Amino acid sequence: MNAVIYVSKRGNTKKLAHAIAKGAGVKAQSADHAANLTRAEILFVGGSIYAGRISGVLHKFLQNLDQKQAANVVVFGTSASGKSIRDEVASILEPKGIPVAAEGFHCKGSFLCLNLGRPNADDLARAEDFAKRTCKSGL
Repeated sequence: MNAVIYVSKRGNTKKLAHAIAKGAGVKAQSADHAANLTRAEILFVGGSIYAGRISGVLHKFLQNLDQKQAANVVVFGTSASGKSIRDEVASILEPKGIPVAAEGFHCKGSFLCLNLGRPNADDLARAEDFAKRTCKSGL
């Protein structure tokens, strides 16, 4: 079984999470409500950069995650700057023996007057396809 967990403050990553979940054949869950996560072969983790870091909610979720809950993690997200959360997620999970895939999905997200309308329909279709391919390959 796979799972999709995300944090979204402005709704951009939430849109991606639902597209990723559709491609993975599961329902997306906010990290706020994911305390009872059961074993996921592939755990898709979504978030954005806020003031140079991932959100505190996502950080806490990742700190509490263990190998029994996630065999592999794949990162996805949005940002106005184009920066991914992958490195920060890996720095939390890999020391605990939870591998984080080198490849993830990232697209621009709207913020103030930047990247208006993003993620758009094309971004969401690419996210869904990315999840389908990732699940099919089994990492």
